[in-house]
Amino acid sequence: MPWRVTDATWLAVESARIKDIILTPRHWRRAWTDQALKAALEDIGLVYSMPEIRLLNDELHRLGVVEDVG
Repeated sequence: MPWRVTDATWLAVESARIKDIILTPRHWRRAWTDQALKAALEDIGLVYSMPEIRLLNDELHRLGVVEDVG
């Protein structure tokens, strides 16, 4: 029988991965857009769809890692 990683596990693992990336000193205090995050991640070989990026953005907000800026 086929199986796969649960959506909740994927979201937890990938949001932790992205958290580690955006908290590196070179990205400290950078304001991100979904498009900028997608491009930066693709530059290091991590490819996500825009719906996945939005989901990850929402999760990072929920975890209190990021906040909206004006």
